[in-house]
Amino acid sequence: MIETVRNFLIKYNIKNKSVVIGFSSGPDSCALAYSISQLKKEFSLEIILAYFNHGWRKEAKEEELYTIDFAKKINAKYFIESAPNNIKKNEETARELRYNFLEKCAKAFNTDIVLLGHNKNDNIETLIYRIIKGTSIKGLCSIPEKRDIYYRPLLKIEKKDILEFLKENNISYKIDISNEDVKYKRNLIRKNIMPQMAIINQNYLNSIENLIRNAINTKIILDDIVLSIQKNILQDNKIKADDFTKLNQPIRLEILNNFLGQYLKYRNSKNLFKFDNFILNKLQNRISINKDCFLVKKNNKIYIEKKSIKNDATIKINSIGEYEFENGKLLIEQIKKEDKVYPDSKENICYLNFEFPLELRHRKNGDKFCPYGLKSDKMKLKDFFINEKIDQNKKDEIILLAKEKEICWVIGYKISEKYKQNNINCYKLTWRKNNG
Repeated sequence: MIETVRNFLIKYNIKNKSVVIGFSSGPDSCALAYSISQLKKEFSLEIILAYFNHGWRKEAKEEELYTIDFAKKINAKYFIESAPNNIKKNEETARELRYNFLEKCAKAFNTDIVLLGHNKNDNIETLIYRIIKGTSIKGLCSIPEKRDIYYRPLLKIEKKDILEFLKENNISYKIDISNEDVKYKRNLIRKNIMPQMAIINQNYLNSIENLIRNAINTKIILDDIVLSIQKNILQDNKIKADDFTKLNQPIRLEILNNFLGQYLKYRNSKNLFKFDNFILNKLQNRISINKDCFLVKKNNKIYIEKKSIKNDATIKINSIGEYEFENGKLLIEQIKKEDKVYPDSKENICYLNFEFPLELRHRKNGDKFCPYGLKSDKMKLKDFFINEKIDQNKKDEIILLAKEKEICWVIGYKISEKYKQNNINCYKLTWRKNNG
């Protein structure tokens, strides 16, 4: 085992470094930590054992003490943290908290190397789980040896060999009894399904590992093909729509997977089909990717556009005068105006009748507006924006003069029919941008 770990450190040039080891006190992490300790002088490594207590099991406190003791035995440092009391107790939350903790630990010790104790059995178990749930060629690649700051030196070693290694070196370890509970799907696979596979083929671990290796090689080939096509249709981080739609759907889906991957929480086939259908649909011009971004079709280009952040800035207006707001000023004067000729609202000047108080702000949910010239009941402000064909990203930037939820003036666009000048005594409103 130590020779396997040595070759791994050489392969990824891990030397003269601090290395964080995700430590659970179980057999895999103990074997990994001990192996690294035997090589630390050769590779000039500083070892940090990182233990995260999820707070689920009473045994966790014992494991914390064991971590400290093990760190002393191998002359390593340790980093221990517990989860907050109010977190959800499920596998997904636990995994997210654990990885956040490991990244925090790596940052604290100024390193980009985190070693994890996943073994060959874990790799096969993960593949089986993904196949049952439904997966892609990428999913068939199972657990990567290296991803970002995470490295897995034991991924080619079977569990039985790890246990034998620990026995030979008289290394004790803790057993997490929750690993026996088959209500957790991965435990069910490990305890009930994998033994059945051994009946069919005693060498099933190596056979499935070979499948994973073939999937990895196939993905490398496919990635090269897709990237060469992608280069021809991608310009300035925008996809040429006409060229994209001429491609076969499997290629389109792979390109979308690459293009949208970092923005999607769930990169599954259902999501990719949704975005592919959106691009082929000539009626829509934008679709939400997540809470922060849109996928946009415009001028034969497909690109990602950030959603504007809603601005809650508000200026209260209680009397005539001058009011600064963001990039401009609103001047309110009380005047006498004989005629009832209304200038184009886009001139940034208008004449209104109203009662104070008012406010300058951006749009809010529930805003109503009765555009000048509309004799019927007021409409939703969002419908006015749609009618005016105002770009989605600009809607949150438009400045409004409002009386509670009723809009008196969409500055730069239109005044309200309800608040237009209806007698000689009125208010003159002038909006001036700060740049002139």
